[in-house]
Amino acid sequence: MNLENAIRSYPSRVLLFSTSLHCCFAEPMDPTGIRDQIERILRSQSFASKSQLRKLLEVLLKNIDSQTTLKPDQVIRELWPGETKTKRSADVATEMNRLRHALYFYYNGEGKTDPIVISLPNRAVPSPDGMPEKRWIVAGPRGESGERPASVQARPRKGLQIMATIVAVGAVLVVFAFISFRMLTAHDRPRSGRLDGSTLTILNAEGKDLWTKAFPQGFGPDWYYDEKEFGPRIWFADLEGKGHTSVLFSYLPAAATQSHSSSLICYSDRGREKWRWTPGRDLPEVSGATTYKTFFLRVLKATEKRPARIVVLSNADPWWGGPSQVAILDSKGKTLSEYWHAGGLRGMAVTDPDGDGGEEIIATGVARGYDHQATLVVLDPDRVFGASTEVMPEFQIRSMGAAQEKLRLLFPRSDLNRASFEFNYGIEPAVEHGNLRLKVLECVAPVGCPIWYQFDKDLHLIAAYPDTDEFRIAHDHFYQNGKDAHTLRAEERAAFLRVRCLVGCKSDFVPEAETYNPATSFERAWTTHSNPDGAWSHGYSGGFAKPITLYDKTVQNGINGKNAQFWLSSLVDTGTSPAAEYNSGPAYNDGNVDFLANEFLLVAGIRGQYSDLIFTAPAGGEYSIAGNFRGAQYGIGTVVGIVASGKVVFSSSVNSVGQLVPFNMTLSLQAASTVIFSVGPGGGAQNTGLSATITRPCALTDKAISTSTGEITCSGWQRVSTVPSKRR
Repeated sequence: MNLENAIRSYPSRVLLFSTSLHCCFAEPMDPTGIRDQIERILRSQSFASKSQLRKLLEVLLKNIDSQTTLKPDQVIRELWPGETKTKRSADVATEMNRLRHALYFYYNGEGKTDPIVISLPNRAVPSPDGMPEKRWIVAGPRGESGERPASVQARPRKGLQIMATIVAVGAVLVVFAFISFRMLTAHDRPRSGRLDGSTLTILNAEGKDLWTKAFPQGFGPDWYYDEKEFGPRIWFADLEGKGHTSVLFSYLPAAATQSHSSSLICYSDRGREKWRWTPGRDLPEVSGATTYKTFFLRVLKATEKRPARIVVLSNADPWWGGPSQVAILDSKGKTLSEYWHAGGLRGMAVTDPDGDGGEEIIATGVARGYDHQATLVVLDPDRVFGASTEVMPEFQIRSMGAAQEKLRLLFPRSDLNRASFEFNYGIEPAVEHGNLRLKVLECVAPVGCPIWYQFDKDLHLIAAYPDTDEFRIAHDHFYQNGKDAHTLRAEERAAFLRVRCLVGCKSDFVPEAETYNPATSFERAWTTHSNPDGAWSHGYSGGFAKPITLYDKTVQNGINGKNAQFWLSSLVDTGTSPAAEYNSGPAYNDGNVDFLANEFLLVAGIRGQYSDLIFTAPAGGEYSIAGNFRGAQYGIGTVVGIVASGKVVFSSSVNSVGQLVPFNMTLSLQAASTVIFSVGPGGGAQNTGLSATITRPCALTDKAISTSTGEITCSGWQRVSTVPSKRR
């Protein structure tokens, strides 16, 4: 094992050691205390963005009294109800290991003073009594030092103590030497590259040339190396985990009489060629000579079980005609697995949507076998194989077998696209705050007319809208004359909501959901002096779950910049606090406050009041709530929390400017029940940013429509507050 891998594996080794020694305690523990501890972990900041791990911990909690009979099949049914035929015990073991690591970091962070330690025994080794380990989860009181989980209650032998001290000192020296070495060599690492004529030049972080490579045939065609349009062709990554940055370059020679496939070349940090890889393969379903070009490359992070791997997206010429290949390579350029898509894939991203270390591959482009519609495909990196299933048999790649995509979507083609172009296509997939976004281009020549789509973490469509007026202008210009003359209609905007799901959904079409965002609605309410305004209202209180008095006056007094808009109370107003605040302009930093553009904030009162944002559920149902609190003032010190139906479901603190405190939860709410976001004094400055999105799926009886601004609304109920009183 090399030095860097040894250092990286150290925390997990410590964790496995401590849990394997965990034993029974002389005094049985209070079951209520154990459940309270697990609930504390579920509400913690460390687990706020780890929805899958929270779900697993909830399953273990539910079965804590019958865990000796709990089987992996039952856990699979709880975690992946729609994937019971494909998930195995190994998948459960992987999730348990992720949870084990998450608990380790929790207890070494915000849970370091918790009185009870929750740990997961290693079920692959015998328990301390020599019998097979059947427990899934164990709990014990923290040791007297309060620094680590308790283990066997026996006095360690002196020899072991001395040995442990020697090992600890040695580890510190090794780490120090390793860091020193890395600092001395950092300035020689490749960081960027450029193409000069027929020469590839690699530079360090300071812009200094490190080495060059000559390519007598030159580079081409020009469009392939247009980074602004098609992305980079030079990538940098530590593929072997040894602190050496490899350079990956997709080489395509200049135009010649014979077409060529591109070559992926891997160089060491010193410029030594390590290997070459050529995309594509001969497929019996594709006639004639076919060349392939690599368009995207990403690197999957190394895990305990797997080293870093390379994901390469390549297309046949022309790209929109397909087929496309998503290949997984090892660090030596060997193809480990590959997925084939009958259409052309134009964009790719590798993301960790749940924040639990489990990455996914997201690709977008054209589904040639489905009416040339824009498509999105999500792949599990450990299940990249086979070919996409097509409804049109002439496009089916049978020689590669059937694929197992996690998700496959088709996006509708507008009437403008059908009348003018052969296809629409998806680009720029990304995951932001747990939400999946992509852009679909409805105009192909010239490229443009983008439609943005956004899905929440539960795969509800929460937005579909033109990015600019470009689509509307192009549409209305095309249909300005003739028998079909018309302007863009509401039903045409609503048609964008018909996103078809081929794989990974419980229905044929992606369900829609209505979203609520306090920042987007603040200015309307402030301008009209409306509080409540729809589902939102603003007020102050004496603490979490305390009675709330609504603010009754609006102010824009120049404090915190000319664009700062305030809701205040005529009863308590000390130094423009407590308040609900909105920065209606660009980012603002005066050395005191640090506001983002169009940021909503809650300002705790100088005299101890809590400032509250209240959401009143317009209808009963399941609501997803995601976002973060943010430190928006230098010297900040506030407590933050979320109260649902009178119960605190999340609490934390903000202690530095720019600090993010994320939250992500699903709540079952009755009509007129409330969710309160609250910020109180915590020993420092008070301005605390709040980014929150509340999502409610539309009912089957609702008819979703899309507004001109892209918002999705469900018919049958309105955005109104059901509590007119000024006190709640």
